[in-house]
Amino acid sequence: MNKVELGKTGVFVSQASLGCMLMGSVIDRKDSFTALDRFVEIGGDFLDTANCYAWWIGKGEFIGDESETILGQWMKARGNRNRVFLATKVGARLRNPRAIRDGDGNVFWDRVEADREFLAPQVIRRGVEDSLRRLQTDYIDLYYAHIDDRVTPLEETLSTFDALINEGKVRYIGCSNFRTWRLERANQISKTYSGAGFVAIQQQYSYLHPKAGADFGVSVNVDDELLDYLKSNEEVTLLPYSPLLKGIYDDEKKREAYYNWHLFNNDDARARLKVLSGMAKELNISNNQLVLAWLFHHQPRTIPILGFSSLDQLDHNLKALDVSLSEEQMSILNKTSA
Repeated sequence: MNKVELGKTGVFVSQASLGCMLMGSVIDRKDSFTALDRFVEIGGDFLDTANCYAWWIGKGEFIGDESETILGQWMKARGNRNRVFLATKVGARLRNPRAIRDGDGNVFWDRVEADREFLAPQVIRRGVEDSLRRLQTDYIDLYYAHIDDRVTPLEETLSTFDALINEGKVRYIGCSNFRTWRLERANQISKTYSGAGFVAIQQQYSYLHPKAGADFGVSVNVDDELLDYLKSNEEVTLLPYSPLLKGIYDDEKKREAYYNWHLFNNDDARARLKVLSGMAKELNISNNQLVLAWLFHHQPRTIPILGFSSLDQLDHNLKALDVSLSEEQMSILNKTSA
């Protein structure tokens, strides 16, 4: 696996990040260890998790500790903490994940947003200590603000992150689900006070473009403004999450059953799917693999987060690393629209 620079940090990480969200819940300990071993064996080192993964799975048996706990156990068992680049997040954890479920364990989704911890200094302080304990490490390579907090002043959030860097508990910081103007404002504040700025941004991003005005709730989808910003600000790297939109590219029934399909289903999506399917057939690969290959060749550069729910799915997606796309093929994919 190739290595790419994270922002302008001088640190090189694997060109794909392994999404560890479902480890410890959907994916058991044994398969989680196998997946992590396979990723490392092919040269991967960039691991992505959060301090809330994955509380929403099941009927209340998980609270958000699970993914970090599995990663901590794996790193201890393998003795390889210094050979991985570890990213986790703070801010989206729930204060009381069991209080937002009914007696049968079903989530009251309209209550979730009000129960999030967000990014007050005391939340970040408590969050980092809890993450370090679960991860069985004394530092985090990349610490994300998981969601934007429009109540806590950015100055307070950023000064807390900066203090953690100075204390050696965090090496770099990033943001997730921030609008472009909030990313820019945050980094300007950091420059003003000579503090650490965000070197990475996570957004939902895939080959299909959502409809104008599509509302994904707390999630933010990459738009043209962010792409334009990143072209001129290479100190920030884009890490697309949900790059396969729950794996909808190869299965029409799965696509139609996808809970957000109505936000993508238009003439532009149909045109893109037609071109994508044709090129994938020519290359003898799946549509999903071609989407990932497109992201690996993307400009501005991206480091896609490869999520998975089974080992077979992970192995299939990793084969996209071997797909080479010409400038002409990338041009065809990029220019396609209705």
